[in-house]
Amino acid sequence: MSTIIMDLCSYTRLGLTGYLASRGVRKRDINDAHTVDELAAACDELKPGVVFINEDCFIHDPANSQQIKQIINQHPKTLFIVFMAIAISISMSIYWSVKTY
Repeated sequence: MSTIIMDLCSYTRLGLTGYLASRGVRKRDINDAHTVDELAAACDELKPGVVFINEDCFIHDPANSQQIKQIINQHPKTLFIVFMAIAISISMSIYWSVKTY
């Protein structure tokens, strides 16, 4: 089963790759995507079982956000895990109470 990691941080990609490999995923089955277009092409070609996406890769561009939604809808058999950046984004703060000091 193929896995795709879309994250701008090489350390996060390396950490996820190491973790997945320690759980039995072959390194040759773990692929990177650096842009939304690369992700779309990789999903079409590889039909991955799991895709990890850092929200920071698309959240700042409405067109990229829309394209990510389309990619997710086009691949219903793929598990997409979208994880948040360290800082709480403005778009998510409407869902949570954020305490400032």
